[in-house]
Order: sequence, then C-alpha cells, then structure tokens
Amino acid sequence: MKKILFALLLSVLVVGAIFIVYLKSNPPLVMQSYMKMQDNTAVTLITLDNQGLREIKLKQLLVNDKLPEHVGLVISKSEPFEVDTKLEESSEMSLHKLTQVAMLPRQYIDPQAIGKPQHYALQVTAPDIKKITIQYEYLKLPFTLTAELQSEQ
Repeated sequence: MKKILFALLLSVLVVGAIFIVYLKSNPPLVMQSYMKMQDNTAVTLITLDNQGLREIKLKQLLVNDKLPEHVGLVISKSEPFEVDTKLEESSEMSLHKLTQVAMLPRQYIDPQAIGKPQHYALQVTAPDIKKITIQYEYLKLPFTLTAELQSEQ
C-alpha cells in the first residue's frame, strides 16, 4: 500500500513539474506591437494579447529597469490599436490602472459581442524606451515578459 501511495504522489509531482516547465517555456502573454504616439510626446502604446486559457493579472511594468512616469491599461471594445489610434475617452475605449483589470484570454472573447473587452494595450509615458519588463501573474504563478524595443531611425 505504501508503494502505491508513494508512486501516486511521485507521479502527481512529476506531472505538476512538467506542467510548470511547459507554462514557463510557453508564456501566455504576448506583445503584439508597439508604437510611439503621433504627437511626439513620450507616450508609447504597447499592444498585448493573452493567448492562455485563464485571465492574466498585470503586476508591474519597468522601462529600462526603472518605473515609468505613468502607465495605464487601455481596453478597446471595438477595434484593434493602430498607428493613428487616438486615445481620447470614448465609449469604445477605457483607461485603467495597470493592476485594476485582468486581461481575458483571446479565445474566450466573442468578437460579435458588444461591450466586451476585445483588445488590450499599455499606455506608457517614459522617454527613450529601449527595454520593457512586464511582470504578471497567470494561474497564481509569477511570469515576466521582457522585450527590447528598437528605436526609430
């Protein structure tokens, strides 16, 4: 009986370790694109996508390993973010604090449903962004997404 219980416990631990390694090697948060706003301010828009099965809770964003002047989560309920996207307050877009709203998984959002969050972006106010680090939580596990941004020539 002890051998069966030990084998069962060991197999659960092995499966759990494999699951965690899989999650760490295939993180759910993906950076789609980034764009500097047209008015030449220090505002950059970074579009994100949750490709996981559960919601993502954003925890912190670092720019060049420092906290930025301002960061907010922009949710568009209609159209994706493009180069000429205006971020004024409207019924289609809303600005939230970084930790205020969890990102829903892409596959569970009905594109035909009106009023559901469809597209996510980070509005970052910081000069000369070279590297961003996004710390987030998925399935109660901490993750980090780091991206090197190319400067425009």
